[in-house]
Amino acid sequence: MKVYVSPEGSEGGAGTLDDPLGNLEQARDVVRAYLRREGSGSGSITVYFREGTYTVEEPVTFTEEDAATQGGRIVYRAYPGEDAVFSGGISLPASVFTPLRGDDPRAGSIIDEEARANVVHVDLKELGISEYGERSYHGFRVGTGLTPPMELFINGRAMIPARWPNEGYAPMDGSVPLEERIIEPGDDWSEQNPQGPGGTFRVDFDRLKQWENAEDMWLDGLVANDWSWQSHRIAAIDPEKQTISLANPAPYTIKATPRFFVENLLEEVDMPGEYFIDRATGYLYLYPPEDMGEGAAVSVSTLSEPMLVIDGAARLTFMGFIFDTGRGGALEVLSGEANRFREIEIRNFTGTAIKLYGRNNGVMYADIHDIGGAGLILGGGDRETLQKGHNFVEDTRIYRFANYDKAYIPGVKLEGVGNRVSHCEIYDGPHGGITIQGNDHLIEYNNLHHLIQDFSDFGAIYAAIGQNPLQRGTIIRRNFIHSLGKPGTKWCVGIYSDWFSQGFTIEENILYRIGEDADMFEFIGIVNSSGRYNKILNNIFIECRIPYDRGYNMSYGYKKSGKDKPLLEAWKKILGEPSVVERGVLELEGVEWEENQGEPSVVDGIYGTRYPELHRFFDEAIWFPTTCRFERNLIYNKQLPLHPEYLPEHFVMDRTSKGWSNHEDLANARDNLVTDVDPGFVNLAERNFKIREEARVFDEIPGFRSIPFEEIGVRE
Repeated sequence: MKVYVSPEGSEGGAGTLDDPLGNLEQARDVVRAYLRREGSGSGSITVYFREGTYTVEEPVTFTEEDAATQGGRIVYRAYPGEDAVFSGGISLPASVFTPLRGDDPRAGSIIDEEARANVVHVDLKELGISEYGERSYHGFRVGTGLTPPMELFINGRAMIPARWPNEGYAPMDGSVPLEERIIEPGDDWSEQNPQGPGGTFRVDFDRLKQWENAEDMWLDGLVANDWSWQSHRIAAIDPEKQTISLANPAPYTIKATPRFFVENLLEEVDMPGEYFIDRATGYLYLYPPEDMGEGAAVSVSTLSEPMLVIDGAARLTFMGFIFDTGRGGALEVLSGEANRFREIEIRNFTGTAIKLYGRNNGVMYADIHDIGGAGLILGGGDRETLQKGHNFVEDTRIYRFANYDKAYIPGVKLEGVGNRVSHCEIYDGPHGGITIQGNDHLIEYNNLHHLIQDFSDFGAIYAAIGQNPLQRGTIIRRNFIHSLGKPGTKWCVGIYSDWFSQGFTIEENILYRIGEDADMFEFIGIVNSSGRYNKILNNIFIECRIPYDRGYNMSYGYKKSGKDKPLLEAWKKILGEPSVVERGVLELEGVEWEENQGEPSVVDGIYGTRYPELHRFFDEAIWFPTTCRFERNLIYNKQLPLHPEYLPEHFVMDRTSKGWSNHEDLANARDNLVTDVDPGFVNLAERNFKIREEARVFDEIPGFRSIPFEEIGVRE
């Protein structure tokens, strides 16, 4: 069966090439009716979408009754050679924007006189657009907030909500003592106290005098640690005292010189591309960019929900489409199996582009970019039975993501059990590339670069799941990681097993120039932060000043602060009743235990079978573990010397200045090569890091395996 759809089609169309349907929802319903009539004999079905833009005003959902029959497949695809675009926005003719009159009551708010003469505006309400969304408090620990607000796009590019300064952050003198700057630190945000006092601090500029009549100002940036980004509503400013007060508390309170800019200010519309939406009047003010001519493509995002939802459907393919513009995400698979999204482009969504659950669903040959949230959330699988989800993304480029939710928002977020990221290129993000939760995932053949560019203490591949030691079993192999961070960021890591995370196999990865500037602070190839049963095998580190660090900062910090006892208590509750030996260890650690009335431990079931080391969890060294392995790794430094505080014989940074022991006896290192002589690369100058068959590294490291460098990345 073949069905045809066109923007010029109609609901009453026959679905033929000459009399097409008009949109995706109509096509779904026609196919659904056909499936009901034909049943198991329906076979394969193809729905062709002719060139043009299809406006999506609400989610189109596919359920069990839309599933292809066993052995068949339903393909929704762009007609060959044509661009079919699904849009969650409303187009605005460039001609509806008119110059700002001098008697406009808001004209005088704009500070820059030259900009004032160039600003144009449009009455959105007059065009029937009355829902603009709300800005909301969101960020690290505090969540994603409300559905993001409306955005403006011109010729496919997102314009800039008016901000100050136009680039970078507000000028703040880091040498000013914090006791002079922080007037009131505010409460420490927690789930139990999300609405406490937000705190007040003094700034080093007098721009506040220009903002006395501004409404709905927002601070975008950091007021505490280098990774704890939030977007805060500004509750009040005091131009005379030069202070800013926040509406909500920040995690950790205000405790550092804030690094931020202020946005959503009509006053600061002063460069091409900046805009401001007055939510009270419905007027949109814009300093038009140079390419906003008469035929410019201008649109605002209006769709606040996912564009396409699969909830129970199976064996559907969506192919060749462009999904463009929305305040939420583009695609969600809540349940269902064997669905495919291939050769698609997703752009200009403020939320997460794709959420993939269910089983055996996949994204292939996609281009995902200019996204406000994550590129993908890849879930599925059963945490109780450890049944794998087998959901995947492969041969996909993900870039310019996390533009709205910025910190801890990766290109791909892995959840659940047994999902896969392979042959992808992930780059140009403010923080990490791939984050890991759950069990038994596979991350392989990916090219990750130019990440962790705005915030610190993160990894291109990152996990912080040690609070629940049942989460383990992920394999990270044959990835190429390079060119992370930039001057000013710190603790940028290629593969980061943070916060007691454990049970990883990290093998045959190539880590190249993780931080190219010698002054970049502790840019590290791989970090194992107090983890256990992590295997780091057969990796190649090239020009990494700190190749591998067995960091014990979490152990020292927890024991010093007393957090070790509650963490042990949490581990005990998760793993169940300890053995007699384990009880003795726990008592030595000062942790009480109670009988559990004979209830079986979680490790007596599938977890104990799949991960037998869990049976010994409390019998072994807990804080300075001896169960990790660092074997058959190659470390090559020629142009960038090893960090002066790095101890290559023990593969650890010298932390004695902090009062820490180096724990040399815990390296469990063998058959590794540290050298400044080319060990046998095919062509180091041209970044071909495949090893020649006759290379000396095979003599120096018994059992060393060549890494198929040419297979890494997107397969064209």
